Amino acid sequence: SIGELYVGLLPNIVKEAPSSALYLGIYELAKGLLLQGGLAATPLLAYLLAGAAGEFAGSLIRAPAEATKARLQSGLASSTGDALGQVLLSGEGRSRTLTAWSSSLLRDVPMGAVQIAVFELLKAYLVASPSFGSFNGLPAEAAFGAIGGLIGAVITTPADVVTTRIMTRGGEGGGGGGASKGGRARAVAHSADEEGPLGVAKAILAEDGPAGFFVGVGSRGLYWAPAIGIFLSLYCSLRQAALSL
Repeated sequence: SIGELYVGLLPNIVKEAPSSALYLGIYELAKGLLLQGGLAATPLLAYLLAGAAGEFAGSLIRAPAEATKARLQSGLASSTGDALGQVLLSGEGRSRTLTAWSSSLLRDVPMGAVQIAVFELLKAYLVASPSFGSFNGLPAEAAFGAIGGLIGAVITTPADVVTTRIMTRGGEGGGGGGASKGGRARAVAHSADEEGPLGVAKAILAEDGPAGFFVGVGSRGLYWAPAIGIFLSLYCSLRQAALSL
C-alpha cells in the first residue's frame, strides 16, 4: 500500500531536520573562518573542509535516528518506539549504533564535503561567467545542488553499503542455510559484525566481489540528486530572504 512507502517517516524527519540545520550552520561558520584565515586563494579546500566539519557535527544527531529508521524500514522493529528501544536501550543496540556511526563517517563526511563544494564551485564559476549570465536563481541552484548530490552519492556508495549492513545486523534471519550461499553469507556477516566496518567490508568483498560495494548506486544517485538540489536551493532562498529582512 501507499502507506508502506512512508514507514519510518517520523524518525527520518527527526534525523534530517536538526542534523541538516547543524550541518549548514557549522558549514557557514567554518567556511567564513577558513576563507578569512588563509584559504581565500584555495576556496575548493575551504568548501571541502567546512562541509566535512558541518557533516561531522550533524552526524552526531543523525546516527541514532538513522539506525532507528533502518530497523523500521527493514522490518526489524514494529514501531518507532520499538526501534528506539532496540537502538538506545540495549547495550547491543548502542554498540551497534556506535559502530554504524563510525562507519557512516566514511560515507557522510565525504558526501557532505563534496556535495556543497561542487555546488559552491558551479555557482561561483557559472554565475560569474558572462556567457552563463542566465544561470542564476532557484532553478540554477537546484541544478547545481543536484549535480553535487549525484557526484557525492556515487563516490560514497561503497561506504553506504557497509553502513547499511552494520545497521541492519542482529535481527536478520538465522534459520536453516547450512552450506547454502545465504548460510555462508550470514556466517561471514556475523563475523564481520564483530570486527566492525573493516570486517563488514571484507565480508562484502568475499560474498559479492567488488561489485557488491556498488549495489544500489543507481537508486542512491536518483535519490540524492533531487534531494540535495531541493535542499541547497531552498536553503539559499531562505537565507537570501532572511538577509533581506
